[in-house]
Amino acid sequence: MRKYLRLYPYYVSRSIKARLAYRFDAFIGILGFLLENALIFSTMYLTISAIPSLNGWDINMMGFLYGFYLIPKSLDHILSDQVWQLANGGITRGILDKYLVKPINPLFQLVVEMIQLEGIGELILGIVFLALFTPLVTVEWTLMNVLALVIVAFFAMLFFFAIKLIFGSLSFWTKRSIEVMTMIYDFSNFAKYPIDIFTRAIRFVLTYILPFSVVIFLPIEALLKGGNLWLTTLYVMIASVSMLMVSLFVWSRGLKRYESAGS
Repeated sequence: MRKYLRLYPYYVSRSIKARLAYRFDAFIGILGFLLENALIFSTMYLTISAIPSLNGWDINMMGFLYGFYLIPKSLDHILSDQVWQLANGGITRGILDKYLVKPINPLFQLVVEMIQLEGIGELILGIVFLALFTPLVTVEWTLMNVLALVIVAFFAMLFFFAIKLIFGSLSFWTKRSIEVMTMIYDFSNFAKYPIDIFTRAIRFVLTYILPFSVVIFLPIEALLKGGNLWLTTLYVMIASVSMLMVSLFVWSRGLKRYESAGS
């Protein structure tokens, strides 16, 4: 563990330097993701502002939920976006060959090879939304509540990563899994809305199969509506760790099937 803690800053620094070699491209990417999410929220705002509330959620609560949703999603985007390459034909191209000849965990190398600066646009917008809507919602801000949200954001980030790794690792068997990975990852968009507005089938999926709503919506509901935030935080930790364990199992089984592109 100590070895990887020492190596991580080195890999991150190297990746950032490589991306900043093309600063204009990096800036356009950051701006693009910021504007994309701003447009999505603007559409949501115009839709919801026409009605008093959505199952008891007004536009300020929705804005706060959206802002929080962007925090773990953007951190996952920044720190582990390279997993998409695994799903997008990376097995066929042999992207793991260079990792397997080094005495360093190949998953660690895959994750840290690229820091996706474009995700900073999402992160900035998430912070802006939280800053804008926090004064407009009724929340009892205590140190324990803030700590709970930090913990939730961290474990939600791990959850996003685990989902990507599970479906990215399917490419060890299928050679390409980008389509199914994208479809599953896009289920996270449902977590931006109150879960009660969906059909029973979708609620079941978002709670028990792909529990995006558990790790995003439920903690914010507990915070804004006076629920047990720490109990919900425990649910988030259980869901995230469970999904992470599944993802590491699928990855390890898939890695045993990997054959070099040159073999």
